[in-house]
Order: sequence, then structure tokens, then C-alpha cells
Amino acid sequence: MKLYSKYLLIFLAALVTGFIFHLALFYFNLGIPNAQEKYLNEWFKKKDAYASSITGQKIMFISGSNTLFGVDAEKIGKEFDIPTINYGTHGGLSYYTLHQAKYHLHSGDIVILPLEYAFYTYHNDSFKGEYCLYVLGYDKLYFTNLKFCQKIFLISQINTLDLLKYTIRQYFPKPQKEHPYDGKYLNTNGDMTHYSSKQQKPPQQLDKLIPSTVFKETPLTTDTIAELTDFIEYCKSNNITIYAAWPNYLWRNKYFTGSDLEGIHAIEDFYREHDVDILGNYTDCLYDTNLFYDTTYHLNAEGKRIHTEYLIRLLRDKIHK
Repeated sequence: MKLYSKYLLIFLAALVTGFIFHLALFYFNLGIPNAQEKYLNEWFKKKDAYASSITGQKIMFISGSNTLFGVDAEKIGKEFDIPTINYGTHGGLSYYTLHQAKYHLHSGDIVILPLEYAFYTYHNDSFKGEYCLYVLGYDKLYFTNLKFCQKIFLISQINTLDLLKYTIRQYFPKPQKEHPYDGKYLNTNGDMTHYSSKQQKPPQQLDKLIPSTVFKETPLTTDTIAELTDFIEYCKSNNITIYAAWPNYLWRNKYFTGSDLEGIHAIEDFYREHDVDILGNYTDCLYDTNLFYDTTYHLNAEGKRIHTEYLIRLLRDKIHK
């Protein structure tokens, strides 16, 4: 055997061994809660508990954390005398959040989707870390029901060293630090109520978080169209009223230009084609730096008050007491 062939076989054997080791660690940790995404599980438990307790009509806001921080569902519920759920979670979970929300939606309900702009450029073969680790630790059944290729993609997105760390911590647990977005800070409706002074970023830092472009690629991707169309059809077939909405967002101007504006038009065209009303205009949801907390999507308490009042004004034309 030639020397290079020997080394090639050794290299391939090492790859196979590494893959088997990684796979074994993944399945050893599958369904075992990990500390990193514990706060997300606490969010879902609180939101799911309230949603399950409602027997009649309800309003459900579904998206990422722009809704978690930017919508006062408790206030909206009192305004219209309809139980209202803030089902905003982490944007990195993407359409997983919509899939979970389906378990709580029934005939007569009202759904509002203030989806972050990243939702519209989604690819189902590119998973965020929060999604991968949450499914690993807290939703074994969901993983089991994924398509084979999606399972492989998900498994490959988690670092082997992280899996080894989670395995060791099963036997030698460490005291857990409180997460700044801990579930205990959510009210019954699922709203985030805590704004730590340590987390509050000054305007100069927030300005640095503004990206050069809103959309990394032109919306809507094929996978986005498939996911949104499926959800819209589910709502309509079950007599669930659905509205699109714009996310609250920190931007350097009061409007988008160029390819970003083309992205807005593509989103508007999509909802128009699917007979879904859009609440308000995207420009109304571009707020000043002083109304944001710690990211370009997280409003502070005053920002949430202003944005919630804006939503209430829009919904008065749609919801009748």
C-alpha cells in the first residue's frame, strides 16, 4: 500500500470515528434539559400554560423577541376584553414558534404576526444555535418528526465540545447564573416586564448595532413562502383570523431604500396574494434610539407603551367589543 493511501485511510477512519462520537454525544443529550436554553423553556411553559387555560376567543401575537419586548398583551387584552397572549420568543427559533403556536389556536381566535425581517429570508437547512440547542434539550418529539436531512443539518450545527460539556454537566452540574431574560420576568400574558439597568445600552452602542442592510437577501425565500403559506392556510381552514404586522425596529432613517424597500414590497405583495391584511405601515414601526433597550428589536418600557398604543389604534378598526 502506498504511503499516501495509508494516510488517506487513517484520515477517513478518524473522520468516521469523530462523526460516530459526535452522533453518540448528540443522542445521549437528546431530551436532557440543558442550562443554556432553560430560559426559553420557561418562556414556553408560561405562555403555553396561559394559552391552554383560555376556553373562548383569544388574541395571539406570534413572532420573535421584538414582540416579547415590544407588545403589552396584558394591556391589549384589557382594552378589547379578549384574553391576549404574547407568544413572542427568540427570533433564532424562527418558524418553530409558529409550529408550537398551532397547538393553542382554535376557531374564532385572532392571530397577529409582527415577524422580524429575518423570518422572510429563512432557509430550512440553516439553523440558529438557539433552535438547535432548544430542540436537543427540550423537544425530542419534534426532532424525531423532522425529515432526515433536517436532522443531519441540526446535528451538524452543534459543536462536539459543547455536546461533551453538556454530557459532563449531567454528572457534575454547576450552579446556574440567572439569565437576564429569565422566565420569572414574564407576566401571565407572556410579556417581558423586566428591564435591567445593566442590560440597557446607551444610544451610541445601539447605533453601532444597526446593520448596513435590513435584508441579507431579497425576500421571500422558497422556504419562507412554504412556511408562511402553510401557516396562513392552517389559520383560514380553522376559522382563525390572521393579520400581518410590522416589527418594531431601530433604523438610521424613517424609511428603507434600495433593495430593502424592494424587500418590503415583496412582503406586501405576498400577503396581498394570500388575502392577509397588514396592520399599519412599516415606517410607523421605525423608532428612535431612545426607545430601545439592548438590541435593534427590543424596545424599552416607554417604547413598548408607545408601540402598544399604536397597535391598539390599528386593532380598533378590526376588533369590535
